[in-house]
Amino acid sequence: MNEDGVNIKELISARFQNPKFVYDGKRMRVLQERKVVDYTSGICIQRVKRRLSPLQVNTSFDLSPQILNLKSPELCYNDISSLFTTKIEHVSVNKVKCPVNIVRWTPDGRRLMSGTATGEFTLWNGYGCNFETILQAHESPVRGMEWSPSGLFLISSDNFGIIKYWHPSMNNIQIIQGHTEAVRDLSFSHNDSKFCSASDDSTIKIWDSIEAKEESVLRGHNWDVRAAQWHKYKSLIASAGKDNLVKMWDPRTAEELCTLHHHKNTILALKWMGDENYLLTGGKDQVIKMVDIRTMTDVFTYKNHKKEVTSIGTHPCIPDIFVSGGTEGGIYFWQAYTQVPLEVIEEGHEGTVWSLDYHPVGHILASGSVDQSVRFWVRPRPDENNEPAVGGFVDEENDSDGGAIPGL
Repeated sequence: MNEDGVNIKELISARFQNPKFVYDGKRMRVLQERKVVDYTSGICIQRVKRRLSPLQVNTSFDLSPQILNLKSPELCYNDISSLFTTKIEHVSVNKVKCPVNIVRWTPDGRRLMSGTATGEFTLWNGYGCNFETILQAHESPVRGMEWSPSGLFLISSDNFGIIKYWHPSMNNIQIIQGHTEAVRDLSFSHNDSKFCSASDDSTIKIWDSIEAKEESVLRGHNWDVRAAQWHKYKSLIASAGKDNLVKMWDPRTAEELCTLHHHKNTILALKWMGDENYLLTGGKDQVIKMVDIRTMTDVFTYKNHKKEVTSIGTHPCIPDIFVSGGTEGGIYFWQAYTQVPLEVIEEGHEGTVWSLDYHPVGHILASGSVDQSVRFWVRPRPDENNEPAVGGFVDEENDSDGGAIPGL
């Protein structure tokens, strides 16, 4: 018994007999292990090794499941099979469930942002994949979301044609009535000075992002424009929509350069490939077309989708690797000029995959779907068997910080 008259032995015995025994006024919580995907330490070790021994050949056989022994995605040129993120790591669902229209990683890769059909932004932790915060960003479904190349601000759009500017702290700093109908896509030029917006009002608009003013309007589509992407370093914009056409534009003169008639139905997804000389387009005709912008010709067709192609994402490190999602919920991993996908997640989601986005490092793929979930996909560890594509640990926004977060 101590000087305060408390019998220490009785307290200890009571603690083991009743785990919920309260001594200091707080309920003792059971320690829980939360899965995390912390890849920074492995990258740092690889960078240091290369700096100290630049001529040293990488002889790692990756026999251990430890994350330090996994190759960085940028070193997987000769081992493409170890690059595909086919293992489900986490399934994240909002407390108020609703379809997820778009997902985007922050430039530093610390968080994933999802835009929903209720107009909300949800921020998920990039390491633990757990909920961080939520805010009511728009009054209608979020349709577009894009970070500026410098990462200094974010722009988003909705069904009412409104475009909003956001500070990285998620403070709204500017609101523009951009279009009369839904703004489906947003894309920046090579710097922060300009961006373009594609809308259901059949137009693409070019904006001065600093002044938040409209500069020009690109007219030529006969129906809704579902996608528009600015070339990474050229004065070139590619657009596509419900009129089955792909159009190329010169943003300096607002003139149409050419029209491509390669698809037989609505085009829902459009993306520049990593080397920027090729354009990927996919749509309701269940194929993905690859266009060489140097000759403006269709050079390859990817045909293995079972239903409509709804989203395309490109790998940030390997320029000829890309991923696509479809109406059936499948996720397909492709390499340029391959007849069949190198990997397929047959039932990655229970509904249409509307958005795919790679982590800036390339080791995690995030997907958003009409099945009301955001899913995080990672590369299988060398000693692990591939887990089923469906399932995984489900984390709702009200279960944000339970337990310790061990480093792997």
